[in-house]
Amino acid sequence: MFKKILTWLKGYLILKVKGISCDRFINLCMKNNLNLWNICEDNNCRTFRISAKSFKDLEQYIKKSGVELEILNKKGLPYIFYRYKKRKIFLLGLLLFIGLIYSFSFFIWDINITGEEIYTDEQIIKKLKEYDIKLGTPKSKINCSTLEKMLRDDYEDIAWISCELKGTRLNISINETILPENIKENEKPCNIIAVKDGIITDIYVESGTKVMNKGDEVKKGDILITGAINLYNDYDELIETSYVPANGEIYAIVSYDYNDTFELSHYEKEYTGESKKYYGLCIANNVIEPYKPKTNYNNYDLTQNDKKLKLGNVFYLPFSLKENIIDEYEPVLMTYTTEEAQSKAQMKLNSYIDELSKKGVEILENNVKIEIGDDICTSSGTIVTKERIGVPADITIINQGEE
Repeated sequence: MFKKILTWLKGYLILKVKGISCDRFINLCMKNNLNLWNICEDNNCRTFRISAKSFKDLEQYIKKSGVELEILNKKGLPYIFYRYKKRKIFLLGLLLFIGLIYSFSFFIWDINITGEEIYTDEQIIKKLKEYDIKLGTPKSKINCSTLEKMLRDDYEDIAWISCELKGTRLNISINETILPENIKENEKPCNIIAVKDGIITDIYVESGTKVMNKGDEVKKGDILITGAINLYNDYDELIETSYVPANGEIYAIVSYDYNDTFELSHYEKEYTGESKKYYGLCIANNVIEPYKPKTNYNNYDLTQNDKKLKLGNVFYLPFSLKENIIDEYEPVLMTYTTEEAQSKAQMKLNSYIDELSKKGVEILENNVKIEIGDDICTSSGTIVTKERIGVPADITIINQGEE
């Protein structure tokens, strides 16, 4: 592929040679190390391709063999420049466009967050800005391993985070529970650490040294299996430490605090059918809205749809089209009955438990109670589970002589 691109950049010609000595001409060229390719036979003619640089060397072999040469086509960047030499502004614009696209490839222009449930995209993006990561940040300043650790430390409810740079997009995949398919095996030395507090029920070690045992109570961040393997002599003196990628599965009993409260009196939206729409252009972190309609709605929803501009699947550009839709509504005061409140609270609790179950978490106990007062409905208690809690983490390698 690279060779084809290089050939196009240097330019080449498609030629036809005629005469009774076509084969002699081809043999002379090949004998003198002229690079001919795609040689095809057509009656008494031959067609072939040759680089623009080698074309001028053909004259002596044409005379020797007595053939005629016809240029069928000229391909490549030099001939494009020649074709448009009188259109300097067009050529300058083309070069500027290519240069801009190339320069865009060094930055991130889209942040894609998946798997979030407790936290919204806006919360995660706000946290990224605190790390000085936003649209337009150079990719060289983003260390995915460091970013994963920072997010895990700041969001205790998140068990697994994976960050990946693909093209000009930063992909962040979040999971509240560890699924086996989420965990990528490290090729470099690492530890296995706990991502949640819990009491270990099962620990299986494939490589590395076990630090914790069944029944141990662990805290988030504790090392469960270490990639450091110590070798001792007969006198229990440490003689060598080797480092391997720790690997294994650790399961623990984990307790979740569940709290949910909502008021019995609440407002519901009754849409009037009145709606307005306007558009904007986003350039990196700036929004340009040439026209914004005036609205006299007292209550309305604003829905925004972004259409990112991109080349291919992962090469996002710093431009997007924004569609804004304003829908008017009237707030209507409603009050839940005791049965409705009980049903709503139970439905929200069931949904929470179902989401845990979908992630492979085994529900051991449900100790949540629903209480309905004069004005509010409260659900509180604990949900006890059994789940996987160990994930790979970087290890600090200590060389001999260091403390």
